[in-house]
Amino acid sequence: MPTRVVTLMSKDTEARPTESVLWAYLGQGQLGLKKYDEAETAFKKALEIESTAKKPRPEIQGLANSGLGEIYARNNKVDEAAAAYDAAVKIDPTKAGFYYKNEAVIYSQTNNLDAQAAAADKAIAANPNDPLPYYLKGQALIGKATMSEPDPKTKAQHIILPPGCAEAYAKYLELDPSGPYSADVKGILDSAGQKISSSYKATKK
Repeated sequence: MPTRVVTLMSKDTEARPTESVLWAYLGQGQLGLKKYDEAETAFKKALEIESTAKKPRPEIQGLANSGLGEIYARNNKVDEAAAAYDAAVKIDPTKAGFYYKNEAVIYSQTNNLDAQAAAADKAIAANPNDPLPYYLKGQALIGKATMSEPDPKTKAQHIILPPGCAEAYAKYLELDPSGPYSADVKGILDSAGQKISSSYKATKK
């Protein structure tokens, strides 16, 4: 599908080179094909056209900026990615939670835990009722978990979660107790001996 979109949009941008929406969709297609340099050029062209438009369209500028953010995030350009996503949110604030959540998802795919946690925090601030950013924050933080010293008698150990991890996971369970990641999250909290006061009740040992 991305290949077909790119083919169609390439023809359309040649025929109508001043239509920002066509450049934005071309960039999306190229991004899907991992043609990052070409996608970056297309998104920037869309923004260039929008910058001189009589009636700029926030949704197109937001789409182009978030596309640039994804390109930079996937190429480990954290500062550039943050600036691009912030620009998308500034121009189209109604989609702030959506943009920042996508940023956190991308960082989870590229295994940049610190950037993932930071993006998840922004997504939570933008939409505190969306469960996924809480899971993404917990997922990022658990990479810094440690193990306790063995119990002198039983030799058993338990997970020591870093600050903020248990709270993020508990909030995820509160908002989506039977969600796709709930079983994993419950297992982690149980293993850490967490007793969270919410709709989730930790299993008694």
